Amino acid sequence: MADYVALGKRIRDARKALNLTQEEASERCGITSSYYGNLERGDKKMSVKTLVKLSEGLGVSVDSLLYGDDSREKKPLADMVAKVKKEADLGQFEKYLMIMEAVSKIADRL
Repeated sequence: MADYVALGKRIRDARKALNLTQEEASERCGITSSYYGNLERGDKKMSVKTLVKLSEGLGVSVDSLLYGDDSREKKPLADMVAKVKKEADLGQFEKYLMIMEAVSKIADRL
């Protein structure tokens, strides 16, 4: 059985890491603010589609929402990606993704 209270806490933590209000986060995730608030409190269940919307809107992986991610090593990169997603236009974002893919391929060869 899923622990919706723990899931809600991880959703809240992801939102707070981006310094967003519940209203701003709900807008980014494409859901109503009242439903978003219910999810953060663990009062409501959600579909996989909603889970993916939350993941994309908050710039975190589905895994980290479901299971948590205590790894401090990934946080700086996740913060950077979230900031780029929030501030860059689509063209800039695509360029950042291309750069990250190129760097990843180089790192794999090392």
